[in-house]
Amino acid sequence: MGFRRWLQRGDYYLLYYVNQRLQCPLLDTAMPWFTLLGSAAFGMALALAAAILGREQTRLAGWQALLALTSSHLVVRYFKGAVGRCRPYLALPEVRYLSRPWQDFSFPSGHTAASFSLAVIFALHFPAFTWPLITAAGLTGISRLYVGMHYPSDVLGGAMVGSIFAYAIHAWLL
Repeated sequence: MGFRRWLQRGDYYLLYYVNQRLQCPLLDTAMPWFTLLGSAAFGMALALAAAILGREQTRLAGWQALLALTSSHLVVRYFKGAVGRCRPYLALPEVRYLSRPWQDFSFPSGHTAASFSLAVIFALHFPAFTWPLITAAGLTGISRLYVGMHYPSDVLGGAMVGSIFAYAIHAWLL
């Protein structure tokens, strides 16, 4: 078996595990809420509120978060079109979806990129909150599997894009 096929099988296995085997009423309620943490509306509202209403350090973090969100979003849009990977609930049998179906492409996860952009920027400014922020961003990524919108590699790609832009913008704007 080739390396690419091995990765694809792992992707499918993890997707089905989270999407099917972890299924329960509590997660059916909670996971769509974690998905919202990666939405454009939530991310922009949080970053803008920090940039406008916060004190000095929080204001800087808010402006950096806005820049990281915007730039990572543009890269995500580019890669979605360039890669053209079909969403799991459209491509694989028995993948459940719990949120509004999307018709655009799957790779990378924009929700995960957005949540990691925010989490990493705020963690760099407020290190005491690193673990809760990264945990929330990670749960956003896992929620994208649970609701049937992404493969694990989509989530990993989104986390990388969001984190890279957050680190780069933080270093550039210090």
